Amino acid sequence: MARLPGWALLALLAYMVVVPLGLLLVASFKPTGLPFDPGFSLEQFQIVYGDIAFYKLVWQTAIFAVGCTVCALVVGGLLAWLVERTDLPMKGSARVMIALPMVLPPFLLAMGWALLASSRTGVLNRMLVDTLGLESAPFNIYSMGGMIFVETLALVPSVYLILCSAFRNMDPALEEAAMTSGARWPQMIWRIFIPLLSPAILAAAAYLLIVGFLVFDVPGTLGMPVGLFVVSSRIVYLATDQSGGTSAYGQIAAIAVSFLILLLGLAWGYRRLTRQANRFITVTGKGFRPRELKLGALKPLAIFFVLTYFLLAVVLPLAILIWTSLTPYLAPVSMEMLGQLTLSQHKAVFTNTRVGGAAWTSTWVSLLAATLVVALALFVAWTVLRNRSLSQRTRGLIDTLSFMPLAIPGTMIGMALVYVYLTLVFLPIYGTAWILVIAYVTVYLSFASRAASASLIQVHPELEEAARTCGASTSATLRRIVLPLLLPGLAGAWIWVVAHVMRELSTALLLQGDSNVTVAVQLWSYWSGGEPGKAAAVGVWLVVAMTVITVIWQRLAARREEVRS
Repeated sequence: MARLPGWALLALLAYMVVVPLGLLLVASFKPTGLPFDPGFSLEQFQIVYGDIAFYKLVWQTAIFAVGCTVCALVVGGLLAWLVERTDLPMKGSARVMIALPMVLPPFLLAMGWALLASSRTGVLNRMLVDTLGLESAPFNIYSMGGMIFVETLALVPSVYLILCSAFRNMDPALEEAAMTSGARWPQMIWRIFIPLLSPAILAAAAYLLIVGFLVFDVPGTLGMPVGLFVVSSRIVYLATDQSGGTSAYGQIAAIAVSFLILLLGLAWGYRRLTRQANRFITVTGKGFRPRELKLGALKPLAIFFVLTYFLLAVVLPLAILIWTSLTPYLAPVSMEMLGQLTLSQHKAVFTNTRVGGAAWTSTWVSLLAATLVVALALFVAWTVLRNRSLSQRTRGLIDTLSFMPLAIPGTMIGMALVYVYLTLVFLPIYGTAWILVIAYVTVYLSFASRAASASLIQVHPELEEAARTCGASTSATLRRIVLPLLLPGLAGAWIWVVAHVMRELSTALLLQGDSNVTVAVQLWSYWSGGEPGKAAAVGVWLVVAMTVITVIWQRLAARREEVRS
C-alpha cells in the first residue's frame, strides 16, 4: 500500500506530461499531422526543413531570446545591485517600483507600447514629430527591437528577484579582505563578485532563454501583425489562421518537436545551475551585514535609472491604456479630448454577457487549477523528499517529470492537448473549460512543485517521526503537522498560480471554444478585431484584479518570512 500512491503519482505525471508530448512526437511523423491516422512519414519535417522560412524563424527566435536575456540581465542585475549593495535612498520604494510591473500582463504591456510607439498612430511618435519637426516617426515598436524592448521590461522583475538575494547574501568580509590587500573595485568585481554570483547569473540566463524561446504574448502582439514570427507566434498562427484546417497540424508538430529538444536542454542546465547555487552561500551568522557602496556623485543618476524603468514599465503603458479606455475613439492625448472622455467603453464591457462569461470562466478555472496544482505539488514534494519506500531512481523520475513543464511552451502544451482530446473522444472535454484546467495544472506544476519542495525541506523530519512514534498515521501527520507549517508557502504558490492563470493567453487561445473563452482571450479578440477601446477597458480591470492578487501574495510572502525568522 505504501508503494501505490508513489506509482499512482508517477502514472498521473506520465499521463499529464509524457502522453501529450508523445502524441506530439508521433503527430510529427504522420502525413496528416494527426497521431492516430495511418502511415508514418518524414513529410512534415521535409516541408518544415525544406522551407527557407524555417531557418529565418530559428534565427529570429534566437535573436529575440538572446536579446531579451542580455538586456534583462543587465537592467535587472544593475537594479538588484543598486538596491541591495549601495546606499540608494528610499530602497523600500525602489523595490516596489521594480516589482510592480508584475501586475501588468506582458500582452497588456505590449498593447500599451503599441499605442505609444506605433510608427503611424503612436502617441510618443506623434508628439516627437510635432515637437521636433521630424519627417518620420523615430520609433517603430512593431519590430524586433521593439519586441526585445517590451519583453525586457516584462522580464526585469524576475531577474531582480533571482539576483537580489544573491547580492544580499554575499559576505562583506570577502570584500574587506580584498580592500585590505589593496584591491580596487574593478578587481573585486572581476575576482570576487562575478565568481560568487556566476551560478545565480547563469541560472537566471538559462531561465530567461527558456522564457525567450517559449513566450507568446509580446511577439504575438507586436510581431504577428507585421509578419515577424518567433516559434511560439508561428505555432499560434498555423493553428488559428492557416487555411485548410488540420493541414497545418503536422507542420506545428514538426516545428514544436524541433524546438522542444533545445528547451529541454536549457531546462536541464537551469536545474543543475540552481542546485549548484547553494554551494556559493556565504551568509555566516547573526553578525552578517552586507557592505553598502557609497554612490556619491552617481546617486542622482542611480535614482534616475530606477525612475526611468518604472516610467517605461508601468506609468506610460498603463496611462495610455487608461486614456484609450476613456476615449470614444482612438485619439491622441490632448487638452481638446478631455471634454470627450467617457465611461462608455467600460459600460459596454460590463454589460457584455460574453465578457461576463469570460470573467466567470477565468475566475473558477484559475481557482480550481491553482488548488489542484498546489495539492499535486505537495504530493510530489512529499514523495520525492520523504517517501523512502520508493527507489531513488523512481523518486528522481517523479521529480524530473514534475520539472519538465518548465521547458514546454504553453503553445506546445495547448497543441499537444488538442491532439490528445481530439483523439480520446470518450473524454468529451475538448472545447470546454476543463481542458484549460488540465493545461494549467500541467503548465504551472514545475513552479508549484519547486515551491512546495523548498518549504518541505525546511520542516525537519524529526517532527514527523515524533508524530508516528505517538501513533499518528501518515494522513494525520500531513494534516496536523506538515500542512500547517507549509501553509504560508503553499498559499503564496496558490496565489501566484491564480494570478498567472488569470493573465495567461497562449494556451487559452489555442484551446478556446464557444464555452471556455477567458478574459485574456476576450481582450485579445477585441484588440485583434480592431476595438482598442474595449480591449483597453478590459485590460484596466484586469490590472486592478492583478493588483489585488499581487498585494495578497506579497503579504503572504512577508508573513512567510516572519514565520521563518
